[in-house]
Amino acid sequence: MKKLFIMLLTAFVFAVVNPTKSEAKVMYDGAEVVKGQTGKMTFKKDIKVYKKNPNGSFDSLVVKRNNFFKTYDIEKYDGKTFYQMGQYRVQATDLVVFKEVPIEIRSSFYNDPIYININRDNGMGSYGYYFLRYQLTFLDNGYVDHCFSDGDEGTDCDRYLGTDFKITERIEREYGMRYEISKNAEGKGVPLKESKTEKIMEKGSIVFAKGLEINGYLNVGIEGNDQEYFWVPVNLLKPVGDK
Repeated sequence: MKKLFIMLLTAFVFAVVNPTKSEAKVMYDGAEVVKGQTGKMTFKKDIKVYKKNPNGSFDSLVVKRNNFFKTYDIEKYDGKTFYQMGQYRVQATDLVVFKEVPIEIRSSFYNDPIYININRDNGMGSYGYYFLRYQLTFLDNGYVDHCFSDGDEGTDCDRYLGTDFKITERIEREYGMRYEISKNAEGKGVPLKESKTEKIMEKGSIVFAKGLEINGYLNVGIEGNDQEYFWVPVNLLKPVGDK
């Protein structure tokens, strides 16, 4: 009994001296913000939203007026904007009230953030093009500038909305590391799932890393072809040894 008491006392003292560390919550506009969140939205009246199942069928959910919902990925094309609310996709309309989380707060969740342009309608920069933090200037009005030297004409800037960017972690991978593709994979021209598939990469193909992983995609080259490179889902790549 005495031995048990000593063990419990030791555990208590350790817990007091070394309390469990918990990361501070990130708050904005009276609510907690989480990693990957782009904003929050409410609806002006009860409305039905939908999600598409893998078999092509749809499930619906009725969301109540004035209830807050976190939004994550955003798609912009053909003059339309779509918000991802969990598994449900919602088109921006007059019934949707969206409030953006400032890009500075969104960036704070990443050690080495990279910014991917997700606006297909933005003619100033190609869809899927990415920027490093030092290449961008965050403005107080929610806009973001990318400025660059225009030769003898000085400096020129392109201006984006903060919501034009998907933020993700920049990860360096060993250049030349060889991988086998574990199942047929869609080779993308940019590291975005929604982007056009440029090439079907066949199961068993051997590729090599070109050094950068973004948004769950690794930039790879094809052995024997120095001209082609694609973005392939990391979870479909299996490391293999040297030749």
